[in-house]
Amino acid sequence: MSTQTCVRTISVKAAIVDHVALKEPEEVHFVSLREPLFPNGGWDVHHHIFEPDRFEYAADRHLTPPRASIRQFLNFKANLGLTNSVLTHGLSYGDDCASLKTFVPELDKTRTYAIGVIDPATVTPAELASMHEAGIRGIRVNLYKYGAMHDVQLQKIALQAHAVVLKRHCPGWSMAFTHIHPEFWGDLASVVMEIADNGIPLVTDHFALLKTASMLPAEHRSDITKQPGFAEIMSLVKSGALYVKISAPYRISENSPRYDDTKPIVEALVRANSRRVLWGSDWPHTPRMKVRSREEALIETPFLAVDDEAWLRSLKSWLNEEEWNCLMVENPSQLYGIQ
Repeated sequence: MSTQTCVRTISVKAAIVDHVALKEPEEVHFVSLREPLFPNGGWDVHHHIFEPDRFEYAADRHLTPPRASIRQFLNFKANLGLTNSVLTHGLSYGDDCASLKTFVPELDKTRTYAIGVIDPATVTPAELASMHEAGIRGIRVNLYKYGAMHDVQLQKIALQAHAVVLKRHCPGWSMAFTHIHPEFWGDLASVVMEIADNGIPLVTDHFALLKTASMLPAEHRSDITKQPGFAEIMSLVKSGALYVKISAPYRISENSPRYDDTKPIVEALVRANSRRVLWGSDWPHTPRMKVRSREEALIETPFLAVDDEAWLRSLKSWLNEEEWNCLMVENPSQLYGIQ
C-alpha cells in the first residue's frame, strides 16, 4: 500500500552528498512512496536546530553552522513520516540551553524531547529543574570544551563529572557524547560500566564512529570486526551498559546514498543487543567531526546534502519487523520515558 508524503520541490539530488545551505520550504507537492517507512511511528533521536538570528552561538564554539530552522525540520519530519523527535543541543551553542527551552514547545512538546549541554561545575539544581520542565531528558557531554577529543584520560574526567550531577539531581536522564576514537573504548569500559551501574543510560553517537570498509585503512578492510574498538563496543552494548545511535552514516562511510557498507556494523550492533540501538538523522547533516582552529571555527561551514529516504530504506531492508520496531519505536520510547 502506498502512502502520501509532503516533499519540498527544492530538495537536492538523491545520489549526491555535497555541501549545501538550507532554504526555507516555499512550495510543496505530494508524491506516492512505495511503502510507509514508519507504520508504527518513528523516532528521530538526534537532530539539531540552528537559529543564530534568534540565539547567538557561543564565542568559543567549534563550528559555525548555517541556519536550520524549526520550519525546515518540521518539513523534513513530515516528509519522512516521523512522529517523535529528540532535539540534540548543537555544541555551537555552548552550555546555554535557552534555545532548547524555546525550540521544544515550538516543535510540539507532546512529541519532542531534548538533550542539553551543561557545565557540571556551575549548573544549579534550579537550572536542572527548569530544563526538565522544558522537556530536556538528558545531557550531552561536550568533549571539545574539555580539550578531550583526543585524550582518553580527560574524557574519563568529563564523563564522571557529568555523571555525578545526573545521579544527584536528574534521575532517569541519559548522558550522550560523540567520540571519534573507537580505539579508546577499552580504556573507557570501566567508566562506562560504573556510569551504567549508577543507573545512568549512556549513549554514544554515530555508530560509535566505527568505520566501514570504504573509510578503513587497507589492513582492516577485509574484516571490519578486527578494527580497533569493535570488540569492546559490542561487549558494552551486549551488557546493556551502552546505547549506540545508528546515525550520520556519512561520518563512517563514503558509499552514499544508501551506505550499504554500514550493514555489517548495523547487524553486529543489533545482534549484540537489539534493545540498545537508536536511530537519529543528524539533520541538518553537519560535517564530520574534527578539531578546528579558532579561525576555522568562526567560518560558516555548509551542511551536507543527504538522501535520508534512500538511507532509511537501505537500513530497513537489513532488519526484520521486530528489530525495526525496537530501533524506531520501542527503544527510544523506553529511554525517554514514554510507556
